Amino acid sequence: MNSKEEIIQALNQILKTKSLQRVEFIKAFQKKIWNDESIQDPVLNEILTSFAYDLDFYEPNEEWKKESPSYYGDERLEELVKIGIQNIEEYYNGNLSN
Repeated sequence: MNSKEEIIQALNQILKTKSLQRVEFIKAFQKKIWNDESIQDPVLNEILTSFAYDLDFYEPNEEWKKESPSYYGDERLEELVKIGIQNIEEYYNGNLSN
């Protein structure tokens, strides 16, 4: 992901979808972040990789979610994605030269 717009577009796609389809978009987002070597800025890289890791704990299945207190559902996912978008916006607004 080479631009702020691409990152935010991918996160908005996660927000717009529900449950099982969300899992697919989350996995695609994570793969792009973890495999993207074009992100040279260590601060942005930390923001994105930490956020991608946090997404690992989304579980749309209520029964499976009970297996671990680390798992969360749709409401928490939406909250985290909105916070992620805000953090990315703040990063880019504070570092306009990047």
